[in-house]
Amino acid sequence: MRALKKICTIVYLLSAVVVAGGFACLQFGSEHVRNRIAELLGHPAGRIVLIVCTVVLLLGILITALLVFSERSPLTSVHPGGNPNIEVRLAALTSVARVAAEENDVLVDRVRSRVVGRDGTRALITLEVIAFTQAGLADLGAHVQEHVTEACERMLGAPGVTVRIRFLPSKTTVIKEGSREQA
Repeated sequence: MRALKKICTIVYLLSAVVVAGGFACLQFGSEHVRNRIAELLGHPAGRIVLIVCTVVLLLGILITALLVFSERSPLTSVHPGGNPNIEVRLAALTSVARVAAEENDVLVDRVRSRVVGRDGTRALITLEVIAFTQAGLADLGAHVQEHVTEACERMLGAPGVTVRIRFLPSKTTVIKEGSREQA
């Protein structure tokens, strides 16, 4: 997909150069340059190239305008139970999730939350935690997940929270370089 975007960008820029260059030469060029451009446009191939480049530019402008007008801002609050009169901010859910997770034997590194679905009734909370123990991580993860889900649903007053737990490594490797002394 990334290669396709680069190819489309290159084609768009080349089309812009052809159209803008042709227009600039016809409007502001010397008499000799105007005659050369007029000769190029006198041939069917020259007209076809100019028409294709103009169509590519117009399609690029149309696509950009459609993307700008159809872009939705990300939702920052959840409406529990589908009630539009009740609104709970994601920052509040993140705070509750962090406090609820820290009650267990884990160190919370990062909490991310986002609204899931178009109706804004569900939230996904992802916790990145470091466990103080290496044994029973599956049970610990299930316990933390259940505890955070209960705390968030108690705050919301309705079900609508999905919690994911991701354990980070508790040990890191540190490499120390010794000084090189010559005797």
